[in-house]
Amino acid sequence: MEDLQRKQAVFWLDYSKQLSTNIRYQEALAAIERSLALDSANAEAWYVKGTCLAMVARYDEALTHFEQALRLNERYAAAWDARAWVLGIQGKKEEALAAVRRALELDPEYFEAQKRKKRLEAM
Repeated sequence: MEDLQRKQAVFWLDYSKQLSTNIRYQEALAAIERSLALDSANAEAWYVKGTCLAMVARYDEALTHFEQALRLNERYAAAWDARAWVLGIQGKKEEALAAVRRALELDPEYFEAQKRKKRLEAM
């Protein structure tokens, strides 16, 4: 991939994250689509798209995107935690616990995953 294309992909990824932070999920989805069109091998972009989809309650699609991020980088703790988040929302406690445990294996200090594990265990 050429350098300009990679820089453009990163620009759209960063812009999508900014939009998402500002609760502009539809615009964030459009931006992340542009990033993925330029660089479909970026695990973080798939993760960001999954997060945006989850925020608009498109949970099955979100899981698909988290799983794509994990295919590209199986050691991506945030994607494992996000998978646990959505599985928990869907009431799939055991699958969610397995995913959050994997996140914590990869990053034992991951604070959000620590909190999620406690919430899931209390379900």
